Amino acid sequence: MTHFEIKQYQPKAWEILSRSFENQRAASTYLFHGPEGTGRWGLAISFAALLNCEKPVKNENDILRPCGECLNCRKIFNLSFEGLYFALPLAPHKDLEEAAELTTKLLEEKRNEPFKILSSSATANIPIDLAREIKRSLSLKSDPGMTRVVIFYEMEKMRRESADSLLKLIEEPPKNTVIIMISRRPEALLLTIQSRAQKIKLSRVSLDAGEKYLLDKYGIKETQARLLMRLGDSSLGRAIELTNDSEETESSNRAVGFLLFKSLFDDAAYATVAHINDMVDTRDRGGADTLLALWESLIRDCVNYSVLGDETKLINLDFVPDIKRFSNRIGGGQAASQMADEIKNTLEGLRRYVHIQGAVTALALKLKSHISAVRN
Repeated sequence: MTHFEIKQYQPKAWEILSRSFENQRAASTYLFHGPEGTGRWGLAISFAALLNCEKPVKNENDILRPCGECLNCRKIFNLSFEGLYFALPLAPHKDLEEAAELTTKLLEEKRNEPFKILSSSATANIPIDLAREIKRSLSLKSDPGMTRVVIFYEMEKMRRESADSLLKLIEEPPKNTVIIMISRRPEALLLTIQSRAQKIKLSRVSLDAGEKYLLDKYGIKETQARLLMRLGDSSLGRAIELTNDSEETESSNRAVGFLLFKSLFDDAAYATVAHINDMVDTRDRGGADTLLALWESLIRDCVNYSVLGDETKLINLDFVPDIKRFSNRIGGGQAASQMADEIKNTLEGLRRYVHIQGAVTALALKLKSHISAVRN
């Protein structure tokens, strides 16, 4: 991994961290929170590099960044620095050796693509044994001049009893040690942990920055890059996931997803259920996630058009005529909010191994009831 120019993707967050370092006021514990795929990982790695860089440099806006060239920077961006520790959510495993192997595999994925959203099962969690091993390592004396950095990735996936056992470490890290917790749901963390950490909120990646990244790294067309960023709701990680699908498969999935969404408005309930039975693969959990993400973005488009009346602001530009029609059916009020909540709850259920076809069918019937309520 070469130098990660996080300032292009999270400029405000990086300025806060850079200024605090320059003024020798870096906190001992941080909580980086925001949507997946927006640069939380890159922000943590870049800050670890700055804390250990041998010759930090300033950019055109007088903001410090790591040089990316010294030995410490190269090791950190390669995720091989001696003072860099990782606690990641892992699938069930038998011992610390297997946990280390799983961690190495996940780190390789992040080394190749820092924006990659790591897939994990509902049973994945940050193992207490691994966290304790990190705690033991931190009790040893560090090399002179080194700032050790511990990254707890997806901190909400650490069980409560495990977090309890690490409270002292998180609240009072050893000397020359910085704890960075990364979470998309900071409200799920213990209040004692939240209160002791400096919170750094990440925003969604700008369309321009995301498009340039996709163009430079994946060589896709400019128009496709913009569409993928919009479909990914300005999450670069989500957009990258979409680039990994073949164009033919993606187009087919979108067409099916839209036909099912259209059925919510135009067909009787029994017909919609029949379509779902025919078109939704009961074995493809990822496909169901993609389907519901499309429905979510279509509802957002309906709301945006209902409120703004500007079709250039829409995400799904290939469905504009129908979106205009649907926006008149649900408006921008309570029904749309309820429909979005129903989709969110169903997505959470799917990640807990809820039956796919049953969950999507139940969701469709709920959405149809909200649409009917508005019409009546």
